[in-house]
Amino acid sequence: MLAGIGFQLQKLFKEDYYSSRLKAYLYSLFVTAGPWLIVIFTILMLQVLLKTVPGVNALNKQLFMISVSYCFMFSQVLFGFQQLVVTRYTADCLYEKNEEKVFSSYLGFSAVTAAAAILLWLIFALLSPLQWEYKFMMLGLFLLLNLIWIMLLYLSGAKNYQSIALAFLAGGVLSVSCMFILLKWNPFPQGEWTPAWIMMGSFTGGIAVTFLWLVNAMLKTFPNRAASMPFEYLTYFDKYPQLAFTGIFYNAGLWVSNWIIWVSGGQWLLDTFRYHPGYDTAVFYAYLTILPSYVIFVVSIETRFYERYRDFFSFINDGGTLTQIRKSKAKMLLVLKQEIERLVRNQGFISLAVLFLALFIFPLFFNADLILGIFRITLIGAFCNGMTMIMMLLLLYFDDRKGALFTSAAFFGGIALFTLLMLPAGEAAYGVGFTVGSLLSFVYSSFRLFQYVSKADYYAFCKSRHTPIEGPFHNLSRRLNRLAGAE
Repeated sequence: MLAGIGFQLQKLFKEDYYSSRLKAYLYSLFVTAGPWLIVIFTILMLQVLLKTVPGVNALNKQLFMISVSYCFMFSQVLFGFQQLVVTRYTADCLYEKNEEKVFSSYLGFSAVTAAAAILLWLIFALLSPLQWEYKFMMLGLFLLLNLIWIMLLYLSGAKNYQSIALAFLAGGVLSVSCMFILLKWNPFPQGEWTPAWIMMGSFTGGIAVTFLWLVNAMLKTFPNRAASMPFEYLTYFDKYPQLAFTGIFYNAGLWVSNWIIWVSGGQWLLDTFRYHPGYDTAVFYAYLTILPSYVIFVVSIETRFYERYRDFFSFINDGGTLTQIRKSKAKMLLVLKQEIERLVRNQGFISLAVLFLALFIFPLFFNADLILGIFRITLIGAFCNGMTMIMMLLLLYFDDRKGALFTSAAFFGGIALFTLLMLPAGEAAYGVGFTVGSLLSFVYSSFRLFQYVSKADYYAFCKSRHTPIEGPFHNLSRRLNRLAGAE
């Protein structure tokens, strides 16, 4: 789906102006990492602004930050369950020129996700002793984030990258502005948790602006908004169950080391949130270091590589000669190697530079050597993690669903297994399991990708196309469509 954005960005690069190139990189950064950026921007600004605002104690800050972290984390896991399946469904609809089904699937996807999010929140709310007003604010943020992930999927496919960038920029600025003004001139009754309420309300308000902006972009992108058979996309869970499990394993793998360390060595906040301040902080900053790889992937591989990819499959689908197919495959493989080498080299240089600079920067902000130690380990893991994600996406480019599933399973299983094995070594070994698991999945996925692509013509002609006609999700789809009055 991001290929559409890649082509649009390529136009900016062809203008050969530094301003156009800068604009292309900024757009791709917002599109690929907009949600992360709004959180980073808000939290960093918050750290600065709170120094000028009296009366905001550490417990209020912790409550706000951990609440936001939980909402982001579990919304990603929930979204990841359906993400790849829906992407495949909408891609097939566009290929078959059934564009009217795309917006319909958006409605169904949103309804199913919202229902699952409310159910998940209800379990949390019944177990948490927090005030219900605060829990309802968390529900608002949780729902908005889930719906934003969904809209990003559709708007990315529709090439509407400018709206995405502006939506996140507007939301981020509004969040920080409201937060600062309300904390500085607090008009609300003073209470123990009033600052946390203000911060959560301001942040949710900014996210709501982003959401509404994206809704407006969605309505403009899909002028013919059919609502027939909104749950038909669920049938793809029967056709492509590997995609669902790939999404689950990868998204759960991103956080499984945190969950294990929370249980074994974490602490409670207000009898609601389990966390480990040192490990969570280190992993959070380690993930930030791989944001450049997302940008490089979009503007590099999805532009230059995709041209060779398209040529290769055009010769296969449109009856090219054997010589043309072999030549196009050789060119595609060469460009793929060049782009991956460039990606690894550029991201590797950035990661090494951060690894070195962290020795001087971290002591300015943190008093614990433990955080610096974990960060240096998890930074390497984050690098391997980013590369694993890119290899997995490339495997799906070639419809190697089995390879993508094995990669995500190795990613989740490796991190979980080695994190558990390293627990007896204590806090000094935190992050080693994450790094070893990520490294193993990166090595496996690289081997699998080049092995598969070297036989891409064989798989294109000889691969079995058997897919189940019926299954439990077909029945669920029919029932939900009937319930919605669409069948």
